[in-house]
Amino acid sequence: MLHPTPTPVLRGGTRAPAAALRLSLDTVRTLPPQVARPTYDVGSLRAGVVHLGVGAFHRAHQAVYLDRLAELGHRDWGVRGIGLRSNSHREELAAQDHLYTVVELGAGEPRARVVGVLRDYLPAGGAAETAAAVAALADPLTRLVTLTVTAPTYACATSAPGAPSTAFELVARALQVRRRAGRPPFTVLSCDNLPGNGAAARRCVVEAAEALDPRLALWIEQHVAFPSSMADRITPPTAPEHRRMLRQDLGVHDRAPVVTEPFSRWIVQDSFVGDAPPLAEAGVDLVTDVRPHVEAKMRLLNAGHVALGFLGAATRHGTTDEAMADPATGTLVERMLADEVCPLLDPVPGLHLPSYLGEVLDRLRNPAIADPLGRLRRRGSVRVRNYVLPSLERAVLEGRPHALLTDVVAAWVDQLRRAALALEEGRARSADLADELADPALADLLGPASRAAHDVRPFLAAAAGFERLATRPTFVAALQRAVTDREVGARAAAS
Repeated sequence: MLHPTPTPVLRGGTRAPAAALRLSLDTVRTLPPQVARPTYDVGSLRAGVVHLGVGAFHRAHQAVYLDRLAELGHRDWGVRGIGLRSNSHREELAAQDHLYTVVELGAGEPRARVVGVLRDYLPAGGAAETAAAVAALADPLTRLVTLTVTAPTYACATSAPGAPSTAFELVARALQVRRRAGRPPFTVLSCDNLPGNGAAARRCVVEAAEALDPRLALWIEQHVAFPSSMADRITPPTAPEHRRMLRQDLGVHDRAPVVTEPFSRWIVQDSFVGDAPPLAEAGVDLVTDVRPHVEAKMRLLNAGHVALGFLGAATRHGTTDEAMADPATGTLVERMLADEVCPLLDPVPGLHLPSYLGEVLDRLRNPAIADPLGRLRRRGSVRVRNYVLPSLERAVLEGRPHALLTDVVAAWVDQLRRAALALEEGRARSADLADELADPALADLLGPASRAAHDVRPFLAAAAGFERLATRPTFVAALQRAVTDREVGARAAAS
């Protein structure tokens, strides 16, 4: 948890001033003392960082670390943001001089501070916007490019003619400009939640460069650094009541605040080209190998989210904290992580796994940052494959306990079975299911899932990643029992 300066506490029930102050450079110095604000001269920052994909997570995570660098006197690492397909809160941020409030919601009183490190926010759009984005990336001041563009973007497909350029196309075009001008390259740092994000970013940028000039692609391979990273901070959507809390309790009128948890970790591979920000001073862990940190986070926190999402589907619970408070669901998730997942993890340098697991469970129980279970069930085939399957496969192959991991897979199959039944009975439309589940493999999985209670093998054949487990008769039989039991239970509950 990072606070550039001690972050004042929001005291619930504090009376607001008669009129809330609209956040801006003119008003930031006169905000009530309960709100921390930049102690540095915001106007003196130089934008050495360009960030692609300016969403809530970036503003609650990476930007907070860079804000701390500014607090420590480092003025060369301000942020210029670039929107992609979404310009989330761009107009609101511009109207308040790109200042915004980060509100930490934990077990105690909320804490709030104004972040000033975001200095510009360029929009996504047509040719003029693309040219401006490339110019910002190619600017000699830019030495670090960070990305939060979501994991599906790394499919690397180039944009269709007339469509906005992808993040990787923008980076490749900017590197082409820099190469032609004899300027040094920058470092490209992916902060997206996928294994090997550095290698994935390299692959996508090189692919985009190949379409421009094969010589450029070779130059990028030889001269551009793509460190991997692991970013860990739960950042739920900002709700209207959060904005009201700022106005009523603190007298701050902020049109684009972000809410997050007190916990924060950022692990970055120490592999940069040229000048690099002194991230370690801001609390970032610079390591040689990010992989064990990524695995611990994905197999505990992300797998915990997946388990809550699917195990909670058959309950009345709507959010993570409600499901964790349920003696049945919460206990199952806790046992799964403690007994089946944690023993499989390799040692992580500098991280005590039992302590980290305890932090994960506390975070999942936090009602102030509750995540909707429905959101955690979206893209189920991807989430299960990335976060649950690695532990499950290793447990099966090594003869370790895996009954609870298996039950999470069964709950996922059961969700798809219910969706197929609703479609068959006319209670749902294909378009609505596609929007609700957002699963890229939905069309391939619905049919096998509808018959899985009688034979789960066709489902395992259709589900990417399950090839090895599908050859293990003991696992197939265990999953078959779990899926059948869920269908029998659903029928009994409906009768």
